[in-house]
Amino acid sequence: MIWLLTTVQQGLLFLATVLFVGCVSWRVMVAPGAHAILERVDAGLGSTERSVVRWARTSVLVLALAWVLRMIVQVMAFRDPFAPLWDDVSLLLFQTVWGDVWMAQGLVVFALLGAFWAPGVRHLEQANSPGGLRVTPAWWAITIVAVALATTLSMSGHAMGAESWRAVAVAADVLHTLAAGGWIGTLAVILLSVHPADTNASSPIVFGAQIERFSPIALASAGTLVVMGAGLSWTHLTAVSDLWTTGYGRILGAKVMTVLLIMGLGFKNWQEGVPLSDTPEGVQAIRRRGAWEVGFAAVVILLTAILVHSTKP
Repeated sequence: MIWLLTTVQQGLLFLATVLFVGCVSWRVMVAPGAHAILERVDAGLGSTERSVVRWARTSVLVLALAWVLRMIVQVMAFRDPFAPLWDDVSLLLFQTVWGDVWMAQGLVVFALLGAFWAPGVRHLEQANSPGGLRVTPAWWAITIVAVALATTLSMSGHAMGAESWRAVAVAADVLHTLAAGGWIGTLAVILLSVHPADTNASSPIVFGAQIERFSPIALASAGTLVVMGAGLSWTHLTAVSDLWTTGYGRILGAKVMTVLLIMGLGFKNWQEGVPLSDTPEGVQAIRRRGAWEVGFAAVVILLTAILVHSTKP
């Protein structure tokens, strides 16, 4: 029961983080450039931006749920039936590193809830304002909070267990998480926010402008993901043979193989889909292959959720 709840909690946490980082990446790195492209053809990103803000709100709510669930699971795992409940909770909160990180993560989650649910949140949507989709101070602040969120995840994972170069391992894990969001999270946001069934003739053009701006981000993020992931994997294994002789290694190996499959799909999309991304046929092809990428990424997130509470070799 504890194992299942922990896996669900970690899966929700990672899924929401990747999607939220994708929303931020879209707004800060994709949207301004795509808007500049679309200005030349008298098209805009208004409805897409509103959709991205809605998905960001949803991911923040899931983050809040996962944060609360994390404390519940932790208390269940360490509960002393002969001690008052508050004694166990206070011990976890105030006498462990886990508690410090959990409370810091809570501050991040509450900051995001305030940013996306406080009155006046409309200031996050400004597609029709003068100057178009410039990156506002509010979005820069949200970007910083997104980095803080990734940091709290890394400080409560296996990276903190590194026997040496712990700060480097944590930094690498933060980059690993941000790269996953920048690649798969942003792709998911684009797929969820653009509807090719729309009869608006500008829809393929809007989609193509986003893909054009997303492609270099995806390439850089995928490269970062692989490099950081390889380095972190090495710190978690004692020998290469651990990949097939230990349960942890076999799960890690399955994760690596799935990531390689996603990269293959991404390369095919980049090679064949991007040149046609502003046509109805290109939109359909990219969405189809992109859906497979995101689907396999969900499998990677599940495997990661299992790994973080598995015993290292």
